[in-house]
Amino acid sequence: MTVLLVFLCITIVCYDLLFRRVPNGVLLLALLAHTGYLIVMGHGIAGIDVWQSLIGGVLALIVFVPLYAWRAMGAGDVKFLVVLGVLLGLKGLVVAWLIGSLLAGLHAVVFYWPQTWMMLVPQGLHRVMQQVTGSAMYQRMLRARQGRQGIPYAAYLAIAVIFDLVTTWGRQ
Repeated sequence: MTVLLVFLCITIVCYDLLFRRVPNGVLLLALLAHTGYLIVMGHGIAGIDVWQSLIGGVLALIVFVPLYAWRAMGAGDVKFLVVLGVLLGLKGLVVAWLIGSLLAGLHAVVFYWPQTWMMLVPQGLHRVMQQVTGSAMYQRMLRARQGRQGIPYAAYLAIAVIFDLVTTWGRQ
């Protein structure tokens, strides 16, 4: 089941970074796989039971849906957080939320800070950035986003989950 979680997170990272979208089908597939695993094995990832799974999902709904209503988060980010709550339980949800929020905050500082940061970028890196943003591939990616902008929060949450899984494996 852990391998499926890693593949889910990699898929979310790719979609959110490239298209600023979180595919519903992938989230539904993850929920179905988790439910089947709970039924067959009696526990989920990291040994969480049905109650921990429900508590994580319901708490994510209670906390993050209002943030969507206030336009502080995107719908895909909220859906992904709810799925993470179901898959990982409350403890895993909190870890992913804290690390993901830290990464998203760093993204905001780097990409949305006034242009004074550009003076600190080395000249060679600045040229590379200009080449990337002027490339045909980057322009196709922008068209595929259909004007969607913002911080790829779901991608940072997925990176946080992978980081937590890797550090947990390292301790075992």
